[in-house]
Amino acid sequence: YWDLVWGGPGGKGGFDVIKGTSFEVIQEDEEQVELSFKRTWDSSQTDAVPLNIDKRFVMLRGCSGFYSYAIYEHMDTWPAFGIAETRIAFKLSKDKFQYMAIADNRQRVMPMPDDRLPSRGQALAYPEAVLLVNPINPDLKGE
Repeated sequence: YWDLVWGGPGGKGGFDVIKGTSFEVIQEDEEQVELSFKRTWDSSQTDAVPLNIDKRFVMLRGCSGFYSYAIYEHMDTWPAFGIAETRIAFKLSKDKFQYMAIADNRQRVMPMPDDRLPSRGQALAYPEAVLLVNPINPDLKGE
């Protein structure tokens, strides 16, 4: 998902999950495909951040990953606000994704979601941190 945390004057604002309402192929050739998922704001959407948002995904020939970015457009006549945070997160199917590649020099096998269970992982100082004591892949023990 792609979301943002925003606030307007007087503390009004909130958490907004950005979902595109229109789809367009921006570029499609032998070297690149770029897709656009747009959402257009209108003044009746009082609980949505006052932005036109264009989420983009780009795949290049010969590259195993993809690029993503967003274009945020705010008109002068729209309500003022501030963005505290914007992020993109992917929840991958555990039966298809056991390997992580952040960069050419940062790649590795990933623990499985079940490794977080009490029988496999020891909870640490905060909920996201777990010591792998009995992981599905024994090579990850102690991480």
